[in-house]
Amino acid sequence: MSKFTNRGVFLPLIKEPAASRPIEDITPPAQVVVPMLAGDGSNNQPVIKAYETVLHGDVFGQPVQAGGCPIYSPVTGVFNSVRNILHPLLGTVSCAVLDCLVSKGENRKEKSVEKLTAEEILELSFRMGIVDELDGILLASKLAAGRKLRNVILVADASEQEPYCSAAWSVLNESAEKVWRGLELAARTVRAKKYHIAVKLEKGNLKNLKGRISDNGLYQVKGKYPARVYSKKGGGTVCRIGVQACLALYLAAATDQPPCDCIITVAGDAVANPCNVRVPLGTTVEDILRFCGLSQEPAYIILGDAMTGITIQSTDIPIISGITCLLALKNLPRPPVHTCIGCGRCVRACHANLLPYEIMRRLDNMQYERLATLLPDECDGCGACSHVCPCSLEVTSKVLEAQDAHGNIFMKWGDGDDL
Repeated sequence: MSKFTNRGVFLPLIKEPAASRPIEDITPPAQVVVPMLAGDGSNNQPVIKAYETVLHGDVFGQPVQAGGCPIYSPVTGVFNSVRNILHPLLGTVSCAVLDCLVSKGENRKEKSVEKLTAEEILELSFRMGIVDELDGILLASKLAAGRKLRNVILVADASEQEPYCSAAWSVLNESAEKVWRGLELAARTVRAKKYHIAVKLEKGNLKNLKGRISDNGLYQVKGKYPARVYSKKGGGTVCRIGVQACLALYLAAATDQPPCDCIITVAGDAVANPCNVRVPLGTTVEDILRFCGLSQEPAYIILGDAMTGITIQSTDIPIISGITCLLALKNLPRPPVHTCIGCGRCVRACHANLLPYEIMRRLDNMQYERLATLLPDECDGCGACSHVCPCSLEVTSKVLEAQDAHGNIFMKWGDGDDL
């Protein structure tokens, strides 16, 4: 969300009861399926042979090409096999299957991080392969880009403005002090003098959180979705990172602990026990839903929240960094789809000041060469335009599709007067 205006939509918040419950640790699954694709996009290969044992947190995959990120084992287990799967976020990817072994929890002693230089923090975040859950981008890449900017305002975005997700709040509730220390390390790396955690909380939770971190460390987000996560006072370039990435950065610096798990909100009206769950990376959707329980067979399973998530057809899909919400819904009520009526609601809702219906029309008519003037690349996929569309059109998907339509094909029969 690079632009924030007074536009947007009001969304219902359906975060309870998961938001009020402590994080639960999932029962160890029988297997995890680990994509051999590192956070920087480099392909990895296992460093052990079939039926050998790997310990939790040990390097499990080394990049095929020099200079890439390694992959760490999310569990203690036995390397079973390698198989290709079609992942909705990664495409066809090679995955290592690990048979999990029961192991005792590991308590690592924390060390001081005060003397770490910006270069050391940047190198550490890359070596540990920390991925930002906000967008699935390698944290080191975002920090390196931030170092090239002047007057950076660094925001740990825990506002969770979509309806269901409360994973960031649960992480703050459990480890606010460590998240803040991680944010300080990130700020040191990008030389940011201004940094804070953006939240959207009730007064009671906000007051409790203020007592645990810096006095000026919180910014209360207000307004429509997607809302501003920083104050207008004082200019600067805003860089957003996730609170789970901040926590992972601190743990990597203080305990040499690689990111092997993530916190996911499991919710929806088909879930028997909505909660935030700590799961090893590579745990399948099926195992997570089995742990939380289903009140009935869901008609829809969505990776992500209601506004920006994607519907999946199979539960045999492993969780990767960047997934913070999993929904199981009895139904997905939508009115019948109709042709665009040009009402302009999508324009009024768009916080990037785009013309979504016009982008959609030109894409459908293959007027690709005329798309650039409508700036579809400015869309961040927030979903507000689809949310307000009275014709139930997937406007957001069309605008995002237009970002990739760089051809010069023109096909529209008629006199062309309305083009």
